[in-house]
Amino acid sequence: MSSYYMLECIAPEDWDDPALVEGIAPPPGEDSWRLGRRFLNPPTQPIEVFLHADYGVQLKELRNVDALLMTRRLHKALLDAGVSNLDAYPAIIRHRSRPFVTDDYLACNLIGLVSAVDAAKSKIIGSSVDGLIDTDFESVALDDNKALGALMFRLAENTSAVVVHESVKNCLQTHGFDMLTFVPPSEWIG
Repeated sequence: MSSYYMLECIAPEDWDDPALVEGIAPPPGEDSWRLGRRFLNPPTQPIEVFLHADYGVQLKELRNVDALLMTRRLHKALLDAGVSNLDAYPAIIRHRSRPFVTDDYLACNLIGLVSAVDAAKSKIIGSSVDGLIDTDFESVALDDNKALGALMFRLAENTSAVVVHESVKNCLQTHGFDMLTFVPPSEWIG
């Protein structure tokens, strides 16, 4: 069994006014938040993030849109868990049609892509020629040895996947992050 989990965040079922975060463009001159590389030209001002006008204002603890948009509380807990590869930038979130503004979130660039998939044990349903960036999985098997002990990383084979070590999972659960879901890789679809 793997020591790693796929990190996701699910909104509570009883929310009646969930937000829809619009896309977060990378800084000028950068290609993407999902390439696992430090920005050569990091943002110097808070990143403006907008909530879609037709949706509400209830924000999840973590949104894996382009950037990892997370609360300052979650960022601190990740640091407490030993995660040291998050470049964090202040964000200001505004609703397009309501008087809602918050600066309690950070736009984070997760540094490091790790090719940790055991392809022979994974259920792959689509892939680019090189098997990187956008592989579609119905189930994924991770090889802990390939992860090299990393505590948190984007999966090189599918960069929308954020992977955390069991020690990080345990720390976050101890801190009471009940919106976070830790999906066993064999159950992950993405």
